[in-house]
Amino acid sequence: MKSIVFFCPTSTWGGVEKNVKLRIEFLLDSDYEVHLVLLKGLFRDKFDFNHKNFNIHQVSSRGGDLNFMVVNRYIKLLKQIKPHIVFSALKKDWWLVSLSSYLADKPKVILYLGISRKISKSLKYYLLFKRLCPNILVNSHALKNRICMQNNWISPQKVSVIHNGFQLPTLPKSDEVLRLRKQFNIPENAFVVGCAGRFSAQKGFDQLVDIASLTATNIHFVHVGAGPLENEIKNQVLQSAHKNRIHFLGGFKHSEMHAFYSLLNCFLLCSRREGMANVLNEAMSFGVPCISTKVDGSTELLEEGKLGILVEINDVSNMAKSITDLCENRIKFASEAIRNRIDEHYSLRQMIRNTVEFFEA
Repeated sequence: MKSIVFFCPTSTWGGVEKNVKLRIEFLLDSDYEVHLVLLKGLFRDKFDFNHKNFNIHQVSSRGGDLNFMVVNRYIKLLKQIKPHIVFSALKKDWWLVSLSSYLADKPKVILYLGISRKISKSLKYYLLFKRLCPNILVNSHALKNRICMQNNWISPQKVSVIHNGFQLPTLPKSDEVLRLRKQFNIPENAFVVGCAGRFSAQKGFDQLVDIASLTATNIHFVHVGAGPLENEIKNQVLQSAHKNRIHFLGGFKHSEMHAFYSLLNCFLLCSRREGMANVLNEAMSFGVPCISTKVDGSTELLEEGKLGILVEINDVSNMAKSITDLCENRIKFASEAIRNRIDEHYSLRQMIRNTVEFFEA
């Protein structure tokens, strides 16, 4: 039986962590022995796999670049587990995990990058990519091109692309959508624009008031999520003239997201930085027309604008114009074509098949 250890000592929950959970679930079904390293007291409940081949290991600290206590802890763990593969899900842990693996049994090391991040030309990364030589896994070709262009220490041959995978959902009943409209005081004739994600500078939700100010009063915005800038952004909305058109739905459970996406007339991704945004894939899997900034992943996901509208980052006026164009039917996208794009090129079965092939290569 092959074994793999995922290092994911995260203090936040997002798309990367969800993908780790998804990969673990299907690897367990493929008869892998799976180990997971988490920060003590955080997110253990998220990985609620009741499986004989699944083990969680908790660490009290991630450490810095030269934290020998963490390296020693990781070396002991790796020698105990003897994994075939080590998967480091977070860039902050790349160096220590790779070094520990090198000093242990030298298994295959995979470093995951799910979002565009700068990789500096420092001694640490020189040693990492030129001496320890791990494999890198990303979720879009745009992200692969970016990191290889930024750093000539990274060989394109060592970087693989596996797109995030999604399963086409069964669309919910109309009464669920009506319930949401009533619950959050959204008029029945309103054109609803959806947003989902953490309240952070990266996601760009601080632009919602400015976007709303450039759209008609029958256009309403709904947001699902939480995060560090939540109070700041909500206060900004409350002090604006558009507070009755911007609705914050809070943190929805995964089972409730079906009704959320079905409520929407279009989806807006106003991020300033992404790899390939899970929420954009999810919206498309429901056949929802999408508007996205030209962040990594969105351009190829929307086929250069054939299956959605692409705008420049921070271009508030064009985001508002695109929403208006969709609202007034000046631009149309076929829901079935959008859903087919996900099913044919970004399906869950394809992601799992590619992941297993990559791990066993």
